[in-house]
Amino acid sequence: MNEQRAKIFNDINLERERQDRLHPNKLPLPMRFITIMEEAGEVAEALQENDMDSVYRELIDTAASCIRMAEQVLKGD
Repeated sequence: MNEQRAKIFNDINLERERQDRLHPNKLPLPMRFITIMEEAGEVAEALQENDMDSVYRELIDTAASCIRMAEQVLKGD
């Protein structure tokens, strides 16, 4: 794995851990999906502002939210 991808995966993992600390409660899957769409909307806003630091952060947040939903699906919750 290259260094750039390793950084991305590490950042996603750190965000997933942060999500669990800040929001430990389980949500219904439709609410998880709404969260993903909200995060994706924040990517779009950052793109419109041409703020690449924010684009990166919001992409990490979106990816972590997708992983959180996938984990919930695999658990059968």
